[in-house]
Amino acid sequence: MCTTSQGGYKKMPVQIPDDTDFTSFKEQCENQEGWTARYSKGNVTVWCRDEECKTIQKLKMRIVCKDVTAETLYDVLHDTSYRKNWDSNMIDTHDIGRLTVNADVGYYSWKCPSPLKNRDFITMRSWLPLGNDYLIINYSVKHPQYPPRKDCVRAVSLLTGYLIQSSGENSSTLYYLTQVDPKGHEEDLQGLSEVSRVEEEAQPSPEALDLSRAEHLTVY
Repeated sequence: MCTTSQGGYKKMPVQIPDDTDFTSFKEQCENQEGWTARYSKGNVTVWCRDEECKTIQKLKMRIVCKDVTAETLYDVLHDTSYRKNWDSNMIDTHDIGRLTVNADVGYYSWKCPSPLKNRDFITMRSWLPLGNDYLIINYSVKHPQYPPRKDCVRAVSLLTGYLIQSSGENSSTLYYLTQVDPKGHEEDLQGLSEVSRVEEEAQPSPEALDLSRAEHLTVY
């Protein structure tokens, strides 16, 4: 989605992903039409695809795991508290709240190399175990209790997720697909003045989903 409005992404009401969204994500992972391979070595292949917004590229990666089951991969990637054990760039991650039995909202921040400022996300994550396949997808939302921080640039996930497929008794294939706007050099330089502007934009719209705890979310 590349539609923008003046000052940022067009606000839309939050919608929990349904079967159609998961099917579309799976097809994007498996279908190679329109994708350009940029790296292929051993069990790892990386593709890219230019979207209408040329500054925001869509990437995907496939890793063939010969000695890890799909169920184990899913458990590792789905467990927020375990992420610190394998994500060396992570600063902080935690759950904010549960929306449904298979959807929640969470916070994630990661280290960027100097002189860039660190980045963070507020995302709605949804997951679906489906036979021998496991899917986890997320996209950015705005939460009034988590405005942008002065020490991070608030990045935007348009679509990010994993497709994990069983390929044998002890083997699996992992797809990782992402389309993220990390925000740019201009925001790194603007510092606090940019944070103030983003905070103003991040106020929830009246169309936002009303949660049980009176929390309000809108999509970027």
